[in-house]
Amino acid sequence: MSDIFISYAHEDQERVRPIVKELEKRWSVFWDKKIPPGKTWEDSIGKALEESPCVLVVWSHSSVKSDWVKEEADVARKRDTLVPLFLDTVEPPMGFRRIHAADLSDWKSNKAHQGFQLLIGAIESKISPATLPVTDFRPVSKPDMVSLEGVGHISPQRKPERQPIGNVSWVQKNQLVIVVAVVMLVILGVVWSMKQPPSKVENISAPSAEVVKGNMEADTRRKADAARLKAEQDAATRREAEAVKARQDADARRKAEDARLKAEKDAARREADAVKVRQDKEANRKAEAVRLKAEKDAATREAKAKEKKDADFRREAAAQKTLKIGDEYGGGKIFSIDATGQHGLIAAKADLSGHSEGKSEGRFTWEDAKAKCAALGGGWRLPSQSELNDLYHAKSAVGGFSDSYYWSSTEYSANNAWGQDFSTGNQGYGYKAGKLCVRAVRAF
Repeated sequence: MSDIFISYAHEDQERVRPIVKELEKRWSVFWDKKIPPGKTWEDSIGKALEESPCVLVVWSHSSVKSDWVKEEADVARKRDTLVPLFLDTVEPPMGFRRIHAADLSDWKSNKAHQGFQLLIGAIESKISPATLPVTDFRPVSKPDMVSLEGVGHISPQRKPERQPIGNVSWVQKNQLVIVVAVVMLVILGVVWSMKQPPSKVENISAPSAEVVKGNMEADTRRKADAARLKAEQDAATRREAEAVKARQDADARRKAEDARLKAEKDAARREADAVKVRQDKEANRKAEAVRLKAEKDAATREAKAKEKKDADFRREAAAQKTLKIGDEYGGGKIFSIDATGQHGLIAAKADLSGHSEGKSEGRFTWEDAKAKCAALGGGWRLPSQSELNDLYHAKSAVGGFSDSYYWSSTEYSANNAWGQDFSTGNQGYGYKAGKLCVRAVRAF
């Protein structure tokens, strides 16, 4: 039977080995989980688990996920042999989070390490005096050592709670028994000496006083050692707390500096965005000013051209005292004139040349006809339905017409427009995609 059964994840074997090495200096340790040939789990591992008075469960990142470790820990808990420790800062599985565990996450094989001392004390509380080697007996180094089982989880930077009164290790119990035994021996010796002759009483009382004195001196030394260890433990705890505080302060300063740099970066980005917005607005304003100036200049030129054209018309009209249908005027021939003889409509001297895509020469769709007439400039356009009828009646005076349909600018519907047959004079409507002749007109 082994004194200690160690339950751990296979991935942590090399990390567990130094702990085993230290424990084997005092106790027998079962930690090789290999099953010998011809043996079952119950014969080897299960038997060792059931017989060991102390089951050391190693919690780590790997073991908290191991079903085997959790099952072995559950068996140890039910048998009251469980002593847990931490190799990593992890959360134990459900059911084990209220049980104290020694923190060896930063242990470097140092026997004075606080967590290791807690572990030794917990193991001693589980193993009976009969199993302890007599050759390596030594008193507990910390008089206020507490049991690691049954209270709660000790985090890596938490100071262990003081052991409740009455919860002492077997070593402390043995010390108390020894003191009581010595006192009883002294009392018995005194009583016995009182019943003996004086010479014998003197011989017996002297050795008894020396024993008492020796025990008192040993007790004084033990108390001094306990006080020294307590002082060392308190100093180590203070140093650890100061180191934690220093790390926290450094982390707080780093976060504050990161926040300041981020704020400066955000402010710079906002300023750059604002500058970009202002630059875009200024560029848009300049572009709008250029566009408005161009439109104004174009309007000015168009007004001047119209004014010149009107002046030319007026001069031409003044030169001809009487105008009539068929007269050439303004780049075309007059086909309609008002009573003053100075205003009317002019038709182009010939049909519009060219053709729409897929049409024969001189044939256009209604949309192309409108666009081609407007593209001539100078006010030329497609005649309305009534204007086209006037042009039909003056076709002989104007000349150059074919005996075909001509487009007017008047729509009949969204897909149809009015036209007129210049062979019969009949007006009708047809598809705008049809192919008709075109004669441009304009006013004067």
